[in-house]
Amino acid sequence: MYKTQHGATLIVVLLLLVAITVIGALAIRSSTTQLRVATASQAQQLMLQNSDAALFQLENPSELSRQMALNGMFGFIKAEDDSGKELVFCYKAGDTNFFDFTKASLINWDGNTVTNTGLSQLGFCKIDSGYFSTHRKTVMTQVAIKAADMSEAAAFQHIQTGTDVETAKADPAQLYTVVATTIFPNLSENTNLTSNQLSSAIKNCFSNHFNAIPETRAESLQGEITEDSTEDEKEAIRLAKLTVSQCLIDLGVPTHTQVARYSLMQNIVK
Repeated sequence: MYKTQHGATLIVVLLLLVAITVIGALAIRSSTTQLRVATASQAQQLMLQNSDAALFQLENPSELSRQMALNGMFGFIKAEDDSGKELVFCYKAGDTNFFDFTKASLINWDGNTVTNTGLSQLGFCKIDSGYFSTHRKTVMTQVAIKAADMSEAAAFQHIQTGTDVETAKADPAQLYTVVATTIFPNLSENTNLTSNQLSSAIKNCFSNHFNAIPETRAESLQGEITEDSTEDEKEAIRLAKLTVSQCLIDLGVPTHTQVARYSLMQNIVK
């Protein structure tokens, strides 16, 4: 009786084990994918909330007069000598003041390259405990403010309501573009860089690129590329056109960018 057995039961059991293993692996993979989706959704929501929080602070009406002063975020960048520049600062959870002129930086064009030697270097966000915008040290937000070139504004866009352009004595309105860029560095998908290398790369993105490049400037940079341009010259122009958010995205860092435009003016009622 035993001589007629050929191990059929063992084969069936092995097939069942393989099937159970495959089903288990698929279930774990599905759960991991769902967890990643949920984590990404929560991270995006958290970054959105922090970008909103920075803009809400910027819109605080009780601080408007102070921010229009020469050392305020609107008053300083409005100066004629700073036209086209970006005033940059890091929105920190530990700071009692939303904007501190002594902890701000300046981004400027120098020919076809970007320089950041204006003011101090303290305005650029970096992976450090004091630079996060939440006490949980999960996300950080960098804010950039640029005063618009009013010569490129649409007709009557900068004129206060109720004024006569010929007889009005009030200062003309000023348009501002504000960019709030928030990142979640701990969720970076870049596996090619060490932790220190990634931190250095993130700091480079924040400190060596514009947040918003005017179309006219981008077009002029494109015009600088000719058949005789060297690879180094082409690379320099490419880096000059690279924005902060795109630089961070290229690094694989979860990024949320929010752009707001403001017109500061006086309303005159007759």
